[in-house]
Amino acid sequence: AVVHLHQEKQEGFLDFREVAPRAATADMFVRDGKVVPGLSTDGGLAAGVPGAVAGYLELHSTYGKLKLKDVLAPAIAAAKNGFWVTPDFRDMMRIRLEGLQADPDLAATFLQRDGSGAWVPKPAGAVLKNPDLAKLLEQISAKGAKAFYEGKVAQAIADSARARGGILTAEDLRAYRARWRDAVEGSYRGHRMLSAGPPSAGGVALLQVLGVIERTYPFGVSYRDPEGLHVLAEAMRRAYYDRWKYLGDPAFVPVSLPDLLGAEHLDAMAAGIDHAKATPSAKLLGTVAPAPAQAPGPEAPPSMQKHTSHLSVVDREGNAVGLTTTVNGYFGACVMVKGYGFLLNNQMNDFTAQPGVPNQDGLMNGENNTVAPGKTPLTSMTPTLVFMRDRPQDVMLVAGSNGGSTIPTTVAQIVLNVVDAGMDLERALALGRIHHQMLPDQLWLDQWGLEPATMAALQQRGHSLRKVPVWSAPNAVYVSPADGMRYAVSDPRREGAGGGQD
Repeated sequence: AVVHLHQEKQEGFLDFREVAPRAATADMFVRDGKVVPGLSTDGGLAAGVPGAVAGYLELHSTYGKLKLKDVLAPAIAAAKNGFWVTPDFRDMMRIRLEGLQADPDLAATFLQRDGSGAWVPKPAGAVLKNPDLAKLLEQISAKGAKAFYEGKVAQAIADSARARGGILTAEDLRAYRARWRDAVEGSYRGHRMLSAGPPSAGGVALLQVLGVIERTYPFGVSYRDPEGLHVLAEAMRRAYYDRWKYLGDPAFVPVSLPDLLGAEHLDAMAAGIDHAKATPSAKLLGTVAPAPAQAPGPEAPPSMQKHTSHLSVVDREGNAVGLTTTVNGYFGACVMVKGYGFLLNNQMNDFTAQPGVPNQDGLMNGENNTVAPGKTPLTSMTPTLVFMRDRPQDVMLVAGSNGGSTIPTTVAQIVLNVVDAGMDLERALALGRIHHQMLPDQLWLDQWGLEPATMAALQQRGHSLRKVPVWSAPNAVYVSPADGMRYAVSDPRREGAGGGQD
């Protein structure tokens, strides 16, 4: 979460990412010298120490004005009384059907029997209730974080993980703390910007990509200009190279943000781009680029298969929060904590299981991101605040997204659409996007794509294009510099909505 308090002129970045259990080891997903598929995505070994509850309550205790019971009341009501299954949620269940079927409690909560007695996803429009979760939320409402991180719930988390081959312990839960860190700060065309810093790689990638565009096109670039899109893709490629080479949990590895975001490095990134042709990722790596272990399929690319949510908020006083939270893949590790109605994450997949082996996003992370006890894995979360050009304490834009490795590039394109192209917020979020993450060496186009002539121009520059479904569902709040009017929008191609209240 990236937070801005307007009157107090205070800003902060709260990291409540999961951490590796104390019994974790660098080779925990390797058997006989090879990474075992599924170990870091399904079952108890995939789960990191949960951080979301600690993070939410830390934010509430630091900045909240309402009583905790009032804040949690709507969530308790939704769990107790149920919510309608949406088409997207039904499709998530269908994609993860095998994992849901493997856990009896998960199956009983999210699935139903068909005429033959087989488990199938609940249909869109069905009401999904979770009374066990409602009871847990009531306990948290009354007792705070201790209700989750100590006692019966903590033991149930450990027992549920270990029953499915995991290593989580009640002591791991008791020792967990959310961490206040420095946000990364930069600017784009005179707009001050704040975003998530390491162990998030998102803010670094965002500021690097925008820095390259600003240097290459100091007076702006025409919308959908083929050369501009080529440079954007090449900037993305280089940002993900830096992620692979330099980034990790700063408590475990040295991370020099002044070097990565400094003018000299950004100048070099921009100067290294050939405007006539794409740079093969293998050339950046100095080796032969491996083939992706899992290419984007016809249903959804791996990075779209994420149970991630983002909130963008600006209140009447000008305070702002960008918050991104996740259990990682659809339904996390597909392990239900028995008796309490919630899922364990599969955040351990965000570590480097073995150098040279991609994670479920098809993303290659480097040796700085290998597993270690208490270490936080790299993430792509990019909750971002953009301030007004002539009023650097007034928030103009809060933006963020789901979408795994595609999050930083999604947010970058929202900023480009708003700042450079002057788009209204709905169009800025609804337009087709591109994405490059170095490996696989492909330029992704979402299903709204680009014009045929533009795609041909990119192919002529050597880009390998791949059309895939919409991979992210960003949302944002825009504050008009002219009159202070607020606009809240979620990508209309996906499920989500903007709203407001007095």
